[in-house]
Amino acid sequence: MALSMQKTILTAIVFGLVCDVSGHVLELDERFLEVYKESPWLVEFYAPWCGHCKKLEPTFHQVSISLRNTPVKVGKLDCTRFSSVASEFGVKGFPTIKFFNGENIYTHKGDRSKEDILEFVNRAKGPAVRNLASKGKFDEAKRQHKDSAFFLFLGKQDPVDDMFSKYSNVAEQMLIQSYFYAGSSSVLPSGVKPTTIPTVLAFKDQEMVEYKAPEGIVTMSSLQEWINSERFPAFPLVTGANINDIAESGKILVMMVMNDEDTESKTHSERLKEMVKLLATEHKDRFHSGFQFLWMSDMETVNSIAMSFMKGPTLMLLNPTTHYYYIPSKPVQDFTIQQLMQYLEDVRDEKEQALGGTGFFQRLKRVFYDLIVMVVGVWQSSRWLFLLMFGLPTTVISVVCYSLCCMDTVDDLPESEDEQSDEEHELLPQGQVQSGDTDQPKAVPGHEKSE
Repeated sequence: MALSMQKTILTAIVFGLVCDVSGHVLELDERFLEVYKESPWLVEFYAPWCGHCKKLEPTFHQVSISLRNTPVKVGKLDCTRFSSVASEFGVKGFPTIKFFNGENIYTHKGDRSKEDILEFVNRAKGPAVRNLASKGKFDEAKRQHKDSAFFLFLGKQDPVDDMFSKYSNVAEQMLIQSYFYAGSSSVLPSGVKPTTIPTVLAFKDQEMVEYKAPEGIVTMSSLQEWINSERFPAFPLVTGANINDIAESGKILVMMVMNDEDTESKTHSERLKEMVKLLATEHKDRFHSGFQFLWMSDMETVNSIAMSFMKGPTLMLLNPTTHYYYIPSKPVQDFTIQQLMQYLEDVRDEKEQALGGTGFFQRLKRVFYDLIVMVVGVWQSSRWLFLLMFGLPTTVISVVCYSLCCMDTVDDLPESEDEQSDEEHELLPQGQVQSGDTDQPKAVPGHEKSE
């Protein structure tokens, strides 16, 4: 006990960790590399100049308070001072949130809200497969994941068992992406009857979906592919922060986007949202295998994909594999549900014109779009900063260009003054000399000296 206490004190001293009494967030340095495997850590990698990092600071403070009675330690590391540590853990942007659990390191890819970060910690600390011992525990899991999906292995939990072994391996790989449970058939409600045991079940949208092995042969790749396609609800709310996660489903994303700030289009937005939700929940046999439906409450993500400035409501279909996207040419508020269904099938059958892609002109367009967005963002955030960054350099360049364009030109001088003088003497009338010659008096017309 005394040895453990001494080790804890020594670790704090070696770190030079200065603990914020109100936030319980520890300031880390390069010696974090020596001890990060000794206990679970939640760490924010930040830069002092980063606006997103400053915005995250109060949220991360609340997260640290929520975790103060757990074994998880919360810290942050200044990547501008300790860039070698950031490079060691592959940090490429700010802020980056990582969870360290022994040899395993996980990166948070979702929203930076308190709830999502705590959810990330709960998944990352494991275990990969959680045991459900009773119907009460099963009901508790359903309540916990009422707005998401979770998976349940039914059968003998023996590492030697082929199906359970594959299920456990997939759970290890997808630890932070979903919840994985295991139990016996006795934990299920009386109305839930799987066709075979052992099996894997997905629970979402108050329904059960059972894994069907292709040709009756369970493979790790097919099981992982099935889990990846079933780990989202039929019609979830998605933000720009986690759209990349849902894109890993491999399906065409059907994104219904509405602008919350536009009250005039609210009626059209709600009508379109209900139609898309109906297709997602009531026509699964027709669209579930190829499409993942979702809705968003801001236009920023679709504008970034299309590199334009659209207004809601709108409908965009995105193929994450090819990076092609589709936008109906007809206003979506005029669609009927039959027309919407036909449009989805035309996209699936490649009858609609695809936009975007990864060609040269698209990459060039992306550069100009990002530049415009940056300029607009600077203008909206600070007028003085905008004038300093763009107004002053533009004024200086304009003055220089004006000076160069309006400057008087100077002809080159002849190679020799003697040659110039000879040429001018030949051109002057007889009796006149060059005006600049002081050796001879100038001849004045009408006053010539008579002999």
